[in-house]
Amino acid sequence: MIELKTASKKIKILLAYDGSHLALDAVQYIGEVFPSDRTQVVIFYVETKIPRSFWKMERELDFRFKTPEIRASMAARKKTVNLAMEKAERRLRSAGFPSDAIQSKVHIKNQGVVQDIIEESHNGYDALVIGRQGHSKTKDFFVDSLPIKLLGKISTIPLIVVGKKPSHRNILVAFDGTREIMKAVKSMSALIKTKDCKLLLCHSQNPRGLFQKSQQKVPADMFDLPLDYFLEAGFSIDQVSFEIMEGEKNHTHCILNKARYGDYGTIVIGRRRLTAVKRLFLNRVGNKIFRNADNHVVWIVQ
Repeated sequence: MIELKTASKKIKILLAYDGSHLALDAVQYIGEVFPSDRTQVVIFYVETKIPRSFWKMERELDFRFKTPEIRASMAARKKTVNLAMEKAERRLRSAGFPSDAIQSKVHIKNQGVVQDIIEESHNGYDALVIGRQGHSKTKDFFVDSLPIKLLGKISTIPLIVVGKKPSHRNILVAFDGTREIMKAVKSMSALIKTKDCKLLLCHSQNPRGLFQKSQQKVPADMFDLPLDYFLEAGFSIDQVSFEIMEGEKNHTHCILNKARYGDYGTIVIGRRRLTAVKRLFLNRVGNKIFRNADNHVVWIVQ
C-alpha cells in the first residue's frame, strides 16, 4: 500500500536515464512537476558498453587494457557517460533542486537493462520516471521499447513514461473506480506540486445497448474518495473537476481525444494484474492508452 506523503516527508524518484533527448525530457518533467524542496532524484544510467573492470582500472590495472587504443576508446566512452550525467544534473539544478538532492549512479549492466532497473526500483523509491523510447509505432509493435518491457513489472510504485515535450501541468485521470485507479490517484496527488495545474477525473461509460432499458447509473459518491485525496494533498477544490462521458464505444479514443483537445498533458491510468494468458487475449484500455499516448506523460499504477 502506498502511504500518503506529508509535507515533511521526502520523495525519492528513480530516473532511468540514457542521455537521449527523450531522457532529457524526462529530466525536465521531474524539474517541473515534483517539489524541489523535498524530492531526491537518483539518475540511474545502465552502462552496457564498458566492462565492469574498466571502472577499477586506475587502482587495478588489468593487462587487457594496456593496449593504448582500447584504453583511449574506453576512456572516451566514460567521458561521454559522465557528460550526459552532468547535463541531467544541470537541468535539475536549474529547476531549483539542490545539489545534495541529486545523485548520479552509473550501473554496469548485470542481469540486463530491464531487470537491473527493476532491481534498483526496489530500493525505497516512490516512482520510476523514464522517457518514452522507440522510433515508430510499427517497430515498437514488433520490438517492445524499454517502457513497454517495464509495463507490468513495476508494480510497487508508479511507472511514469514521458512523451515528446508535452504540457505537463494539466492532468487527466482515466477514472473507473477500481482499486488500481484509486491507488494511482492517491500516489500521484501525494507526489506532485499542487500549484498551477488542473485535474480532471474522467469516466467513460458504455453506451446503452439495443435491449438495455436504461444506462447503468454511476454511484453518486464515485468521486468522493479521490477528491478527498486531492484536498488532503493540498489541492484546492477549484483545481479538481469531474466528467462522465457517455455514448462512446471506444474508451481509449474517448480518453485520448479528451486529453489531446482538452490540453491535458498527463494521463493517469490504473492497470490490473493479469495472467500471461489473459494478457495474450485481452488488450485492456489502459494498455491501449499507454501505447497510443506518444505525446503525453502517462502514469501507470497497478
